[in-house]
Amino acid sequence: MSCIFCKIIKGESHAYKVYEDDLTLSFLDINPISHGHILVITKRHEPRLENLPREHSDALFQTVRKLVGPIQKAAGAPSANIGINNGREAGQIIQHIHVHIIPRDGSKPAWRKDLTRMPKSSGYFEDTAEKIRGIIGP
Repeated sequence: MSCIFCKIIKGESHAYKVYEDDLTLSFLDINPISHGHILVITKRHEPRLENLPREHSDALFQTVRKLVGPIQKAAGAPSANIGINNGREAGQIIQHIHVHIIPRDGSKPAWRKDLTRMPKSSGYFEDTAEKIRGIIGP
């Protein structure tokens, strides 16, 4: 299987993980829009939300709900965009259902097609993932 998210789940590809349970995995977006931008994925490979079994969609949104507060806190942002691109025509690049949690402090436009990605310092991923995991706790 060539799905990068499935490779991350299997440990065949690296990701900066912030949370994992039996059905979901969360990690930093490698091309973040803002500090703390994460992806929440299901461990079941399914391209579209409407085809995901109920147990997995429930787990996906429970994880989003669990993480949004800690992600905002770690990023120092009072708000967040939570979004899904469901299908190629909607802008979904990786055909494995995932939810973006994008912390927002109000300093940038919320959504634009030409939105500039955030520059990353050398320690960004390690430091940010560690900070988020510390807030989430065991």
